[in-house]
Amino acid sequence: MKTGMIGIGTWRFFLSFLVAISHLYGNMIHGPAAYAVWGFFVLSGFLMTLILTKKYGFSSQGLRDYATNRILRIYPGYIFSVLLGIVTLVILGRFSLPSTALNPAFFFPRTTYEIIDNFLMIPFFTGGLYVPVASALFVEVWAYALMPFMARSKHAAILAFLITLAANLQYGIFPESFPQRYAGFATGLLAFATGSLVLHYYETLKRFAMPLTSVAIWCVHGVLWLFNVYYPWNYGLYVSMLLSGWVVVSLFHIKSSNTDKWLGDLSYPVYLLHTTVGMFFYFLFGERSFLFFLISFLATM
Repeated sequence: MKTGMIGIGTWRFFLSFLVAISHLYGNMIHGPAAYAVWGFFVLSGFLMTLILTKKYGFSSQGLRDYATNRILRIYPGYIFSVLLGIVTLVILGRFSLPSTALNPAFFFPRTTYEIIDNFLMIPFFTGGLYVPVASALFVEVWAYALMPFMARSKHAAILAFLITLAANLQYGIFPESFPQRYAGFATGLLAFATGSLVLHYYETLKRFAMPLTSVAIWCVHGVLWLFNVYYPWNYGLYVSMLLSGWVVVSLFHIKSSNTDKWLGDLSYPVYLLHTTVGMFFYFLFGERSFLFFLISFLATM
């Protein structure tokens, strides 16, 4: 391995940055936020397949250790974000300020089931969220439960890819179906299956590794909305998914520097907290200006 300017950690941080700026800056181009979320899914599919095959294995003890590791990596940060979300909602309510100004899902759950759902992170959620961006995280958490099947066998990963591709096609690839395809559990699993297949076929694919080129093309693809406003909601999500697989192949062999690891560690809390933190500044600005984004993002950091 060689150390480079861009590694997996930097890539993760860049994806979280795209989600944050898309939510906090009103003039941000459309598409990259969705591409970034599915980019996270692809990376997770790749990394979960890697650690299951190389570290934990598929014995009962190995799977227990895998599950414990995932819980310890995900839940502490999530619970902190839930508590901050509750405090934020109470403060906004005290001043009669609308909590949905930045995200329509940010409001108190209305039923006991919805409250429980927030903590169990079940990916079939329709109510209020304490963490307004958590719906994609719910998909990811429960995808972890299915990763051992895809990790154990490339044929299972291929089958998962085909079944979840069919789930996407069943909705029809047009803008009106985008919310269901993008945020659905069965449809989102397509990106995890893609990441798993990238690991299964890594030895074949690594000959196409081009770190800077793959990242540059991924970014150029992200601005195609400027030329076709419907593109991200049609096929853009799936092209970005394949490009994300190429980026992962290209960056995986690069040894992480300390800065790369630090940025990677920041990506998860930045993703979780940026909208909640932004609410403390939004009503000072009254709009999603670039200055509002900048201050909110720095406060999140």
